[in-house]
Amino acid sequence: MKDIVDSIIGPIQLFLNNAIERIQDIQLVAERGINLNYYLGPITHMGTGWTALIMSLISSLILIAVIFLVRTGYNIYINFKEGVKWW
Repeated sequence: MKDIVDSIIGPIQLFLNNAIERIQDIQLVAERGINLNYYLGPITHMGTGWTALIMSLISSLILIAVIFLVRTGYNIYINFKEGVKWW
């Protein structure tokens, strides 16, 4: 009986272990971040102050975009909740 259960669950467990490994690999790549010096070549020649300013502006724009997306998603959720409430 144990062999039958292992033959059914074994491939599923192997698939899940492979998925966990792939997710961990993606996480390691995301933790490194992007080196913007490759894309901002002329600005890097202007000095570290300008590079820090441009990177701060880009980070601020990304933060504002994420906040906007989260807020939009929350508003969609609230509208859906209100629609279901009055259905």
